[in-house]
Amino acid sequence: MKKAVNKDGLTEEEFLKQYDPGDYNRPSVTADILILGMNEDYSSLKLLLIKRGNHPFLGSWALPGGFVEENETAHKAAKRELEEETGLTGIYLDQIYTFSKPKRDPRTWVITIAYLALVPNLAEVEGRDDADDCAWFDLKFTDKAIELYNEERDVQIVYDLRKESFKNGAIRYENYIPSLVSEERLAFDHVEILIEAIKKLREQINYNNQAFCLVDETFTLPELQAVYETVLGRPLYKKSFRDMISDRVEETGNDKTSKTKSGRKCKEYRFKEE
Repeated sequence: MKKAVNKDGLTEEEFLKQYDPGDYNRPSVTADILILGMNEDYSSLKLLLIKRGNHPFLGSWALPGGFVEENETAHKAAKRELEEETGLTGIYLDQIYTFSKPKRDPRTWVITIAYLALVPNLAEVEGRDDADDCAWFDLKFTDKAIELYNEERDVQIVYDLRKESFKNGAIRYENYIPSLVSEERLAFDHVEILIEAIKKLREQINYNNQAFCLVDETFTLPELQAVYETVLGRPLYKKSFRDMISDRVEETGNDKTSKTKSGRKCKEYRFKEE
């Protein structure tokens, strides 16, 4: 079979031999991970942040992450960085978005592939590798502001939010534009990663099963409903909620004291795997 040639009469093998990748500028690629969990009574979200131990943004709080190595996928890099910087392994990990705004990193041209990780409990963590510290922050996300707070370290990071409308073809959608109002800030463009992650989780949680990654292996329905309400930022009608998740859960036959503020003893459930 005759080999295909391009307009210069070159086969693919000949083309690759003379191809010089140095003819084009190439970006570095990183993987950043936004890690969410729930607090003890399922009333608010927790976000895991690391304190940067090197320039740029030395001493600032940031999402765990790092550079993708030559012989690994971005997903493998995210898993590796997650373990190296926090010690966390074996948790839900899904791609959010690719962030490529020019000069988002003062070092060089860097594109980052961001991931969302969900944990069923707040594991003890420590800053590893090039992270000076690592801690869970209370996260409050409303239409007007993002607030991150860690009482033990006396750190508060606050951004005001305004909604702006964008058009993409025939589709018009809204996004949040953040403005820093506190002395402390998130490093790089990590507040934008946080916004996109919460938006995506809110859009998907009603028809996907991410909520089950934020509860224990067995749970009560009040606990599960509290997860949905916390993520969505609004209350849900009890009957409508239970109708929605009825085919995704099954009873264990046991009772369990709910971790929610009510503290009631309820039927215990587990996720019904397909």
